Amino acid sequence: MRILNERTMFKILVDEKGAMLSLTTKKRAYFFFLSGNFVGAKVAPTTDPYAGIVEVCGYDIPTILRQWERLHRVKLPG
Repeated sequence: MRILNERTMFKILVDEKGAMLSLTTKKRAYFFFLSGNFVGAKVAPTTDPYAGIVEVCGYDIPTILRQWERLHRVKLPG
């Protein structure tokens, strides 16, 4: 089961693999993870209006963490 709640500045993702909370400002997005693979925080530039790493990775926490180094600085087309 996956729980996803998205608002303008906040995103909460909880599933059986872990939990992620993100807070987006005009310039940065702050991600807080709690999963079997990683516990901690990561920071990325804001990608608005383009899709961000969470959307590109299909809202899957292990995929987000695996792809972080490749995607966290890239502004992808929507």
